[in-house]
Order: sequence, then structure tokens, then C-alpha cells
Amino acid sequence: MLLLFAMGMMIAMSNFLASCTKKGDTGPAGKDQNATCNQCHTFDDAVVAKIFQYDASKHASGSTLTEATRNACAPCHSSQGFEECLKTGADTTAVGITDAAPINCRTCHQIHETYTSTDWAIRTTASYTLRMDHTITMDLQGGDGVLKGTANLCGRCHQARPASPWVTNPDGTDSLTITSNRWGPHHGPQSLILGGKGAFVIAGAPYGNSPHRDKAACMTCHGGYAQGNVVGGHSLWVTSSETGDNVKVCQSADCHTNNPTSFDIDSKQTEIKGMYQQLKVALATATIIDTVNDVINMKGKKTRKFTERQLAIIWNYFLIDADRSMGVHNYQYTHDLLNASINGFSGKGL
Repeated sequence: MLLLFAMGMMIAMSNFLASCTKKGDTGPAGKDQNATCNQCHTFDDAVVAKIFQYDASKHASGSTLTEATRNACAPCHSSQGFEECLKTGADTTAVGITDAAPINCRTCHQIHETYTSTDWAIRTTASYTLRMDHTITMDLQGGDGVLKGTANLCGRCHQARPASPWVTNPDGTDSLTITSNRWGPHHGPQSLILGGKGAFVIAGAPYGNSPHRDKAACMTCHGGYAQGNVVGGHSLWVTSSETGDNVKVCQSADCHTNNPTSFDIDSKQTEIKGMYQQLKVALATATIIDTVNDVINMKGKKTRKFTERQLAIIWNYFLIDADRSMGVHNYQYTHDLLNASINGFSGKGL
């Protein structure tokens, strides 16, 4: 009986296959790979160089990828989070990302969207509102015709996060209670300094700006003249122990024509470092900051009170500390906010 059943199934299958021999309709014509894929996948030396450089960058290391499991951190600590928030316009992802990818080519470039060389274009040059204050629009339009507006892509992550409690009157004497020694602008707020925004104004002091704000994009310097994978190009590094400061990016007819040998042009970095150190010592002497761990000194307690003026100055200090350029990004803005913070600081009553 089983044999008869098996034979019947074989005959039925043969009839089914025979009925499928008719040729179906012709599908749409495919694209010639030479006209699409090969525009980018040439793997020529230019592409190899960029891969080589990027692999040496901090972005490629994925050293902070674990932070992506929190939806407030995912937009900058993962590729998927950045792309999601670029589409939604939100400050956070819907949920944390557990299978996160580090910042990579497709994070910043339109990879595999048109399958043409236009996929090398960056994802956006549009202005954006700051996470710390949605009433402030940032539009970093410095750079030449190629780079103009590209800093708006970098700035979406390289900005301060909001802090709670928030200072509404930088000159106020009302006290606010903080519950974390990490109160402040968080790390990587470079776009704020470049754009001349984000610092609290102390006692109405005017804050100016240097030409870098309107002339330079992030990639003007960080993606400029490449020396191997140590500085420049897609390594994004601007200085190293091997090469020193990558001053080639400064030496041009449109920028510094006096052929500087370091970023300490006209001793401006030395000046800013001195002002930064002066404020740091004042805050440390008043036991406001812990200079070993670069956080607020909570004096062994879970909470601590400060006046709004003091918190505004603490914010300004950590803004410059996290920027790390010591005036290179925007000398005048950095100088003015440090000067106002030093003049406005008082250690009494702490």
C-alpha cells in the first residue's frame, strides 16, 4: 500500500514539474554593475587610503558603544541611533540599541541609497536645534563650496546635553541642588565653541567670535592634509606625538599666511591654557571640582547645593575642559567666556 502511495506521489510531482516548463514573462532589465557598483567599488588607492585612515580614528574604535543601550545615548553612540534620530528629529531613539554598530561609513554618508557615486555625499548639511535648548538653532556654514554646511552633521553629536537642574538666571543667587557629580555639558561639545553658543553669559559680558566660526568646517582641519593614518584625512586626528600639530591645514592663502609651526599661533593657546588653569585652580581651591576625576566634588554626599551663578561658571569651565582645543576652535569666544567666568567667580560661602 505504501509503495502504491509513493508511486502516486512521484507521478503527481512529475506532472506538476512538467506544467512549470512554460517560460514566464520577462522581468525588468537589471542595471549594469559597471554603471552602478563599480562607481564606488573600485577599491582604488583613494578608497584604501580612507579605510586605512578611518580605522585609526576614535570613531571607528567603538570604545563607547555600550552606551547605546540607553535610548538617550544611542543617537550619538551608535550608527543606527544616529540615523534614526536624523529621520525622526528626536533627541533620543525610541528604545536603546543592543546590537549596535559603531560610527561607520554609512553613518555619515549616503551609502547604498542610489548605488551611484552620489552615495559618497554626506547625509545632511541642514541646521539643527540644540539638545540643551530647543530655542537655539545651530547652523555651521563655514567651509568652502565642498565643505560648506558639513559641520552641521558633526555638530549633531558634538554638542552639550541638557543638565538638570537647569540654570535659568546665570547671575542668580537662588540655590539649586544637584544629584550627580557629572552635572554639566557632557563630553564632546566642540560644535558649541566653534559656533559661539552654549556658554552662560556672566554679568552681561559680551562674547565675541573668531574667524574660524564662519570660515572653517570641522573637516577643514580634522579632515585636511593627511599624513598616513596618524593625522588628517579620515583619521580625524589633528595632532600626534609623531607629527606634532598638523599645521598644514592652517597654512593657506585664506587662513594663516605666516606659516605657523604649531596650533599655538601668536601664543593664543598658551593664553587660553593659562586662563583655563586659573579658573580650574579657583574652583578646586573652593572644593567645587575634583581635578583628579574631572567632576564636581560632592564632598562625599549624594547631593550638593550651588547658586545659579556658581553652576553657570561650573558649566562654562567644563565646556572648555571638554572642548579640548584650548582656543583653536574659537579663540575669542573661549577667551571671553573664561574671562567672564573668572571675574564672576566667588568662593565665599561654599
